[in-house]
Amino acid sequence: MKKRVVVGLILIVALVAAFAFRLIETYGLYIFDLFIGAICIFCAIEASNLLSKCGNPTCQIAAGLYPSFMFAGHMFYFIFSLDIYVYIIIQLSILLVAFLIVFISYLFINSKKTILYKKQNNIGRLKKALLISSKTFLTFIYPSFMLLCLMILNRIDAFGGSNILLFGGNLGWILLAAAFMIPIFSDTFAMLGGMAFKGPKLCKKISPNKTISGSVTSILATSLLMGGYYYLLTAFSSINSALAGAGVTVWMFVLLGFFGSIVCQAGDLFESKLKRRANVKDSGNIFPGHGGFLDRLDSHIFNAPFVLIFAILAIII
Repeated sequence: MKKRVVVGLILIVALVAAFAFRLIETYGLYIFDLFIGAICIFCAIEASNLLSKCGNPTCQIAAGLYPSFMFAGHMFYFIFSLDIYVYIIIQLSILLVAFLIVFISYLFINSKKTILYKKQNNIGRLKKALLISSKTFLTFIYPSFMLLCLMILNRIDAFGGSNILLFGGNLGWILLAAAFMIPIFSDTFAMLGGMAFKGPKLCKKISPNKTISGSVTSILATSLLMGGYYYLLTAFSSINSALAGAGVTVWMFVLLGFFGSIVCQAGDLFESKLKRRANVKDSGNIFPGHGGFLDRLDSHIFNAPFVLIFAILAIII
């Protein structure tokens, strides 16, 4: 327990440090991008291992390399200040090319040492290549492409637009803070609510420790805390004016917390399902007492796209 608490504190310090480095003029945003990019690599490798243990063979090398190319495409856009549509084309192109490279590579591989060959030695080469490349493609989406949303939130002020300009370069950290706070609030109060109220299990076959009372507590507490976050932001006159100018109300933040908590719990259950199918307790052992990167970030991975979608619909458009 002591080791778990110490590691937890170290992780919090690392997150605070990443936000602090983000404040460094000129290079701060690049440092935060690099922070998320490194996390993507570790998460992708763990996801690849889990899928392989579930009987879904993947190319771990490709899973680990894809975040690097995704990061390079992200940097290319901002270094050359390209149009937003170019950014979308770049990232989708990298996703497609990565899939095709894996597919073509396995199309010409017929190694009897592969897990797939041992389990399905009667499978055709084309079918094998399609199977491995499609499973590897899943690791491109979960977690890498979903975590890319954190990089986009980090750089959202650079995309321009009248509502974004209202915030004077502050929208990025406002949304990033929300993207990290919601999973922390959700996970913490789900645990506290479950310990306090106990009761029926939420999804016993997937995650026997989660309770309905914990889930409800999590949703209500996260909603209230995100409402509090809105009022905290309004204490800054410039941000208050920007929120008002963009038509953002406290109820939008309450809903962000409400649905964000649901999304976070879905992410937690999704990873728990993968681990149960893979017959492992944790996705990794890099954090003593906490497991791997996926174990710590399962909620964040699902929440990142949700916060980006919220930003687009509630603020940017």
